[in-house]
Amino acid sequence: MNGIRYNNESVSNLITLTDVPNILTIYGKEGGTYAEVYIMIQSTLKGATTQDNQWWFEIMGETVTNVITPSNAINKNFYISDSVLSTIASLTKAIRNCPTVAANFLIENTTRNGTPCVKLKARNIGSFWTSFNDFFKTNIESTYYSTYVIAGSANSSLVGAKIDVDVYSDGDYVTTLEKNFYGTETSFNLSPVLTTFAEYGKLKPYTLNVSSIMSNGEYSAVGSIDTNYISVGYMVNQGLKFIPNGFSYAQNFSRGKEREFANNTLLYLYENKVDLSLFTGNSGGYTLKIDYLDSAFKKITPTRERSLRCNTNSIDDLSIVLNDSGNAYFPLAFYIDITIGGLPPVRYNVIKPIKATEYYQRILWRNSYGGISFFDFTGQKTETRDVDISTYEKNIFGYYTDDMNELEKVYNNEVKYTVTLKSHLFENDGKYIFNDLLQSANVWTEINGEKYAIIIDSVSVDETDQNNIYEATVKYHYSQEPSLI
Repeated sequence: MNGIRYNNESVSNLITLTDVPNILTIYGKEGGTYAEVYIMIQSTLKGATTQDNQWWFEIMGETVTNVITPSNAINKNFYISDSVLSTIASLTKAIRNCPTVAANFLIENTTRNGTPCVKLKARNIGSFWTSFNDFFKTNIESTYYSTYVIAGSANSSLVGAKIDVDVYSDGDYVTTLEKNFYGTETSFNLSPVLTTFAEYGKLKPYTLNVSSIMSNGEYSAVGSIDTNYISVGYMVNQGLKFIPNGFSYAQNFSRGKEREFANNTLLYLYENKVDLSLFTGNSGGYTLKIDYLDSAFKKITPTRERSLRCNTNSIDDLSIVLNDSGNAYFPLAFYIDITIGGLPPVRYNVIKPIKATEYYQRILWRNSYGGISFFDFTGQKTETRDVDISTYEKNIFGYYTDDMNELEKVYNNEVKYTVTLKSHLFENDGKYIFNDLLQSANVWTEINGEKYAIIIDSVSVDETDQNNIYEATVKYHYSQEPSLI
């Protein structure tokens, strides 16, 4: 029986990630036998007559030819000796030098029923020929050689077939992938194809249709995979390789010691706004709850609650402003719990003391699941401007007539504006979020209400002199001219 697997188990209704291998496997029933071919020659072969005394065998389009002296029996040449054992050994060596034959067969100098012969054993199970003469030719008369063929067999009907995988996105045809099926299975990595239509901040649906084409041209359907979704994401330690599509957070919270709320990873904020993304599944709406907690984890104010709508099977990017009662509660809070629908709450640690610094900067990025993550940097900020200047030398004959004492003139200068940010001090479980930041290719910050794409140059997380307390340093530059910022 034939079948298909996707990512080794589930086949549909998955959220898959562009930079993680997505493996489609087509398999057949195991078992079968290997085809074998035996080529035997007579001891009188040296006395056979051919034009120009030249003998040759052609196997799978490659030709081996005899030579007059043993010293010339190299590459695809063999020497016919008075001894059939010697001739078989030389012929075996010549056939091994045929790349196409060697790729498909194990080639052996052996005997069959006491007769010296060259044995070709297929590397994969199954029957590959209806007739040996389809791929074997020679100019030697049949009275001087003989062959014996064991055709081989396979329990799977796919052996020897071409497997086609048609990829569709949003109902539109994208491309077809094709491989030959040998042995018991064949596999495709779909990630390079899925990347071509994936988009940041979106779930793009796709389906797969699998079919086979036999050597006689007969076409048949193997199976299909219902709708899956692709997100621009990447692999991190302790992160899921794919995500069951449903109502969930679009962020990897798993790293860190286990806690009673959603995030084992410690999350921090300084600005009174939370940027968070959801996989919406089939939900059309949900309830958002906000709790402000003091240092003893007690509520400062009753739970703030409101209802929100969302599109189904998408990534919903939320920007939750913490402005209850004119923002009176946020400065008092040590923790903010965000509860969405029936999901466990996400806890954020408020960086204290509030208003300790007039300057802070939030960096945001698309994380390993395709949602939005952020970090508020409240430590020291350093700006470095490096200038790369190119000059040319003016014409020296105008030196006394110019009103400017100048020989070397600037014709191009490039400025690289590098920013270094330091974080507040945090505990060990707060460092994992920086692994996501370092790998993200979509990072930005906001200045005076405008979004600016930035490129991360380096990220370091260093342990301070105090045990188990860390500080992060991020260096980045802007992706556009710094004079515009």
